[in-house]
Amino acid sequence: MKRIPRQIMVDGRPMVVLTPKEYAGLIAMRRQVGGLGARLRVVSDTLRDTTEFLSELVAALESFDHGGPRRATGGSGRPLAPLLASAPELLRHAAGVVGQIRHRPARTRRP
Repeated sequence: MKRIPRQIMVDGRPMVVLTPKEYAGLIAMRRQVGGLGARLRVVSDTLRDTTEFLSELVAALESFDHGGPRRATGGSGRPLAPLLASAPELLRHAAGVVGQIRHRPARTRRP
């Protein structure tokens, strides 16, 4: 049976009475939520960096002038070769942040 916390009035303000065990559980949950928030910020930053990189790479590939990857540049002006060279490190970093990637079977479209 779930216990309903008791409410009391202290100096005219309503308060909730918790047992030491309930309070410890509440503090532990607060730490977990704080940790998840920090992890979410790291994942968000990594996603933003990866998105920016992919945008630059797409722009460079779209403007590829068939003069070779060293001369091709994207809309950002960054040469294609350095972009391609930095891709593996960015992908390793992103994979480390997001963890194990689950391989899902290809979805089929519904008619």
